[in-house]
Formats: sequence, structure tokens, C-alpha cells
Amino acid sequence: MRNLILLLFFAAICCTPKAQNTENTFENPLTFQMDSLQKETCVGENCAKLRLSWPVASGPESAEKINLAIRDQMALLIQTGEDPAEFDSLVQRYFKSFEDFKSEFSDSHGGWEIEAEGKVSYESDSTLSIYFTQSSFLGGAHPNSTVSFMNFNANSGEFLSLDQLVLDEDSLLELAERKFKEFHEVAEVVSIQDDGRFFLPETGFFLPNAMGFKDGKFWIIYVPYEIGPYVMGYTELEFTPEELKGIVRW
Repeated sequence: MRNLILLLFFAAICCTPKAQNTENTFENPLTFQMDSLQKETCVGENCAKLRLSWPVASGPESAEKINLAIRDQMALLIQTGEDPAEFDSLVQRYFKSFEDFKSEFSDSHGGWEIEAEGKVSYESDSTLSIYFTQSSFLGGAHPNSTVSFMNFNANSGEFLSLDQLVLDEDSLLELAERKFKEFHEVAEVVSIQDDGRFFLPETGFFLPNAMGFKDGKFWIIYVPYEIGPYVMGYTELEFTPEELKGIVRW
């Protein structure tokens, strides 16, 4: 009988389900701190400036994936040529290009400047958004600027493509078109195509590249030249969770 009791005791221990690993969600949560780079190189009185800041994730294994993606995006924001490269190489290339330009065109006046920032703009149990802003002046008639989002699965750290972020594209397109017309005061009886102010492909109205979360809302942002001329500026459309329930991933 004693042997039978011991056998049942060990069987119970072996068959008891192991507690789930809660390290990622409780003991090792995803946290962020800011990193930055500020550098300046001058040729005579003209200077090239670089002002960058971005969030760095730490905690669970997913942090590494998120950091690599953010680093790649920051590299994209300072890329001045057609050939892609690693972040540190692009920083060096930027200042080298400025020095070469001033050497070749010694009579040119004015400097260069790129300023870019990434920051955590939204975080839920399932979704994380990083919002990027960038402004640059490399000569020319006016400075350029852009905004963008990177959206992630908050648990795995995987980048979310737009088709993973948007659950019902047709419904979102319909709502976005309605708000777009309100934003630009297009008459109800006039289509966006017939208005004449906007750049539209043959397929008609479209969703932009910059879509994500900030300030507790979902944003759809058309940057200059994307759907209209530079003077039109940004078209920023905001949606509450109630408006997009079941349409986007919150």
C-alpha cells in the first residue's frame, strides 16, 4: 500500500501542468528609454547638422526585433542617396556628401540640416506604435518634412504590415474618404476626383503610407506631395476607437 501511495504521489507531480512563463508580461515588461545623436560639421561658415532621437526598447526578447526595426527606420530618414546602408555608414556619408558638395561648389552658401525623432505613441496589450517625424534642408527652395508610423505586435515584436494592422480595408477607405472630404471642404455632391486639387491614380482615392496610433486615436496622414501639392501641407485624419471598432487592430 505504501508503495502504491508513493507511486500515485510522483505521478501527480509529473502530470501537474507547468505554470505558464509570465516573465515577459509581468517580471520583464517592455520598457523604453530615449537615445540620441547630435553632430555638426562645418566648412567655413556653413555647417551640416544632424539631430536625431529615437526610443530604445528593453525587457523581453521582442525588444531586440523592435530596436532593429527602429534603427532601420532612422537610417531611412537620414538617407540622402539612392544606395541603402547601415545607420552609422549613412551618418558618415551625410557629412562626407556635404564636404564634397562645398568643395565642388565653393561659392555656394547655406548649410544642411536633418532633424528626425521617433517616439512611442501608443501601447496596448497587443499593439505598439512608434511615430516618426523628420525635417530636412539640403538646399533648394524650401525644407522638406515627413511623418511615418511603425506598428508592432507588442508581444512578439514583429512588425505589422498594413494588411495586418487594418482588418477591414474597404470600410476604412470609405470612412477615410468621408473625413478627407470634410477636411478639405469638398462639397458633398462633388467627388474627390472631380475636385481637381488632388493627385489621384486611375484607381481613385487611396490610403496613405502613414497610418498608426497616437494620442489614443488612429491616424491616417497624407504627407506633402502624396495626394496634393506641397502648399497643401499635411492631411491628418483622426479616428476614435468607437469609429473603427473591428476595422483596425487596437
